[in-house]
Amino acid sequence: MNCLLYGVGYKYVQEHTFEKHDLHNLDYSKTIEIKTDLAGSEYSCPRYWNRAISAYSDKKSITGTYEIFTEIEDSELKSKMQPSMFGMNKHYNIFYINFHTIKDEISTKKTSWGNLTSFLAKHIKKIVDNDSSMINCQETYEEELETATQKVIENSSLEKFIHTIKKNYSANLRDNNCEISFGLPDYEDIFLQMIFKIGLNGDSNKLVPIDQFGDGYISMFVMAVIQAIAESNTDDKCLFLFEEPESFLHENHQEYFYKRVLCTLAEKGHQVIYTTHSDKMIDIFEPEGIIRIEFDESTKQTVKKYNDTGEFSPSLPTDEDGNELISYENYNSYIKSVEPNLNKLLFSRKAILVEGPNDLIAYTTAIEKEVFRLTGDQKLAETYLSFLNIVILVHHGKITATLLVELCKRFNLDYFVINDWDLDTDFIEELSNFDNEDNMKGSELYQKDGEQDRTRTSKGMVTTNWKLINCAGKDKIHFNIPKLEAVLDYPSTDKNSLKIYNLVKNMKSYGANFFPDKLRNYLEFSDLETANEHGESE
Repeated sequence: MNCLLYGVGYKYVQEHTFEKHDLHNLDYSKTIEIKTDLAGSEYSCPRYWNRAISAYSDKKSITGTYEIFTEIEDSELKSKMQPSMFGMNKHYNIFYINFHTIKDEISTKKTSWGNLTSFLAKHIKKIVDNDSSMINCQETYEEELETATQKVIENSSLEKFIHTIKKNYSANLRDNNCEISFGLPDYEDIFLQMIFKIGLNGDSNKLVPIDQFGDGYISMFVMAVIQAIAESNTDDKCLFLFEEPESFLHENHQEYFYKRVLCTLAEKGHQVIYTTHSDKMIDIFEPEGIIRIEFDESTKQTVKKYNDTGEFSPSLPTDEDGNELISYENYNSYIKSVEPNLNKLLFSRKAILVEGPNDLIAYTTAIEKEVFRLTGDQKLAETYLSFLNIVILVHHGKITATLLVELCKRFNLDYFVINDWDLDTDFIEELSNFDNEDNMKGSELYQKDGEQDRTRTSKGMVTTNWKLINCAGKDKIHFNIPKLEAVLDYPSTDKNSLKIYNLVKNMKSYGANFFPDKLRNYLEFSDLETANEHGESE
């Protein structure tokens, strides 16, 4: 976010803006480089000689390419920007809000240097300075305010108190005949001294200052201000930069906030850029608007994991007649309905996609038990997936599994898929050898099941399995043959999840037909075995 703030001129770059601690690993050779390509409308300015067009002009624009960088000069770190955009950004509607310090964003007080720091203070001052009707009323307002103030304090104890202060102050200044006035701030500042008050549930008689509310309520108030700003700028669009807007919001309110506020701002033509740790604040099916960053253990630094602005066009699954099983218009809504935790993929290092709820229970339980067997650490066993930032999600069938695999591949996210084979015989290896669907459908494997001709249903299962293998890759998928219950030697007609949980929990070991080596490798069990061996040798 700091990179963006410097790049658009919200934070100004000076010679000593960046210091050694801003450089990666405190290494002077790891210089900072920020490049921005900005487009903005023209604004009026004093007449000047425009070198670019070799003519005089009274218009300027922030449009252009800018570069911010650091370099070493005389053993000193220097910060530079070329070309300079000094003063330009004030002509554009750029708003930055840090929701971690949300109470600071409603403060309209000036600093000791006379500066305004919050977006609210700056915007109120902009309104006051540019509203012609308010400017025309200024003199009348000041006169009436002075008259009212004098009328209130006339012949009062407060007036006597002020007179006494004046007498003593004059004496302290060696009989300087000074004047002392006690009243409201100057016109330019008085609106910055006002405070917003809120009456909830329609109660206008019991108004409470907004800064007395909790941070969640204040966040919603700040966004109401932002919405009002956006609605009043229909022609001159805004750039909104938000730092983790989910802060202080209840989880159930985050998705509402995302769709109601953030998406609406964008739909009205404003540009919205924000950082988030919440899976409720993104839409995984709009990947062109997402930048994913991740801490890389090998380089020990944060890296760009994903940033692809191209449109996401998955290969939608079809039936045997080539008809799409899910229409393009509603497939994302469908998948999110059956798996509401889908966005967790984007905040994970790895993903395990299992077919149904019973698979989720069985594999979560088995993983926990295997980790405990390897380490003897129950707490690590219970939190192992979270510790490695691995999410395990239900994909609810091969159709959605294919689409989720394509999403994982789009986001460069490592995945492993677990499915029922749904056929009695194992010909996974043979099926995976076909490089295209036509060859697969022309094979005897597709046409016959042993000596018997395959039914239409059986052919559909073969096709669906081939598509999933072809999409995921045979090393990234495990099939339970013919299904989970059979592998666990559990009655297939009984879907009781509690019984399956108890069965898996009480199993002494897990065979490769349920828990294959490629899944163990994916879960990085070898690291646990090495660590355990090292601990035992010590």
